[in-house]
Amino acid sequence: MDWTIPNRWLTFVVTLFTAALLGVTVAQPPPVIPASAPPGLFSAERAMADIQAIARDPHPTGSAENARVRAYLVFRLRALGFNVRETSVPVSNAARERLVKWTGRSVDRAVNIVAVRPGVDAKDELVALMAHYDTVGGSPGAADDSAGVAAALEIARATGRIPQRRGLAIILTDAEELGLQGAKGFFAADPLKRRIGALINLETRGGGGRAIMFETGPGNGDMVGLFAASVRNPSANSLAVRIYDLLPNSTDFTPAKALGIAGFNFAFIDRAYLYHSPMATPDAIDLRSVQHLGAQALDITAALLGVSTLPDRAPDAVFADVLGRFVIAYPPLVGWPLLAVAGLLLGVAMRRSAGGWLPVLGGMALAVVFVLLTAGLLWAVNWLSGTSAPENYYDRLAALPRLALQALLLAVAALLLIGAATGRPQSFRGNWIGLALFNLIVAAGVQMAMPAAGPLFVWPLLAALAVLASAGPDRGPPLGFAGVVAVFGLAQLGGFAYFIILAIGISAPWTIAVLAPTALLLLWPLLPPWPPRLPELTALMLILGAAVVAMSVRLDPIALSIPRYSMDHSLRR
Repeated sequence: MDWTIPNRWLTFVVTLFTAALLGVTVAQPPPVIPASAPPGLFSAERAMADIQAIARDPHPTGSAENARVRAYLVFRLRALGFNVRETSVPVSNAARERLVKWTGRSVDRAVNIVAVRPGVDAKDELVALMAHYDTVGGSPGAADDSAGVAAALEIARATGRIPQRRGLAIILTDAEELGLQGAKGFFAADPLKRRIGALINLETRGGGGRAIMFETGPGNGDMVGLFAASVRNPSANSLAVRIYDLLPNSTDFTPAKALGIAGFNFAFIDRAYLYHSPMATPDAIDLRSVQHLGAQALDITAALLGVSTLPDRAPDAVFADVLGRFVIAYPPLVGWPLLAVAGLLLGVAMRRSAGGWLPVLGGMALAVVFVLLTAGLLWAVNWLSGTSAPENYYDRLAALPRLALQALLLAVAALLLIGAATGRPQSFRGNWIGLALFNLIVAAGVQMAMPAAGPLFVWPLLAALAVLASAGPDRGPPLGFAGVVAVFGLAQLGGFAYFIILAIGISAPWTIAVLAPTALLLLWPLLPPWPPRLPELTALMLILGAAVVAMSVRLDPIALSIPRYSMDHSLRR
């Protein structure tokens, strides 16, 4: 294709549409496998029978319903061939106080369920699956964490068809919602903890979306290698693991990780309005999410059960899935050769440019302005949506779909404003080189400070620089090549931006602005010439639309989905 204005407009529009379509498609959980599927597969339909049995009603620690659920789970595990015991663990004063606020009752101890199915070699280390079977007061907890418990049972069934090399343990904890009391008690005193060689924790925060592997044990290099080799349809990246390490959050995996136990933590977090909600019934959750959670966990569990030796501790890997199809993983030091390749590609492009340094500096300035503009708009309109007033955490979770729409409108508005300020046509190539140089500097800083984020910055940078290097001194790159690179790059970036919105977007949506320069670099060769005032007027309309969305979040009644106890703001977490 030639570098003509009509072709640039067509390619730009088709690229944005295709990238959005691909991104939305990739973000969907996989189809549900029916109960009639072969016994070695994970079937969410089979797991749903357990979810329905467990999540009939709220079952917080110490309640009669909690005891009923425990008896059901003990029965199910024994039927699956496990040796089962119930173990009592103490709960803290703070846990008792929280339970009193939920239920009006107090307990001194919680009850874990610990089950073991021996392997061929009884002396081998065990692989353990863990989930919690208690709920908060007032929520039936079909997702948090009946889905995790049911997935563990379905994995136990699927792996029990033939003898496994090593044994499988199922640890179903109580009082997780009271501050990880069951898990803390298990890893403090239960003798079985010494036999656990790898642990897989199954959690949720919400009721839908793809399940992501968001946390690993320490020294994950070899474990991630096994994950990459064995898990189909994966969702995982090292930056999510690093971000979670920096957050004050915790799950039942936390006390195991503190002991140096290797493993993985999985969860799905979309449909966040169902988190701790009275509406979190079995019919409300997306069964495809249970399928994705359980299928990934089954793949890695089966791999761990079958390897001759469990992976040793090794330096943490840098890794990410590629559009949910497969995982690329490598040692952190590999990031430097990748940056060297990026530098060579940029050098090739700079040698072909004769515009001097002023346009290059202008491109770098545009990148800085784009980051600040995007972050500023996201911060300001999010403030307008209600962060400037007392807020309920769960009510904000219920507003996440609108907050995500708000962020999308503002990001597009910022792009249009930058597109209107691209400068003179003869500066186009110099600005492009400056934008690439800015991204290379950022990627090098990321490699030094947080190598785990490398895939998010280095991979699309390499692809974009390949497009830049393919352009001649007086002509643009092949439009088809630039469009394909932009489609896949934007879909990858968009998936992570949506994850950021789901994870921390209710308080800090402006963090997605770190992706703005990379997105602009991918789109730069496709930007068409704008008619006068059109991008500014369109951007203004988008900003006003985002403001209307923000005011709807701020002014609408508190969501019916919030847990009753959350009306006491001291109980937000």
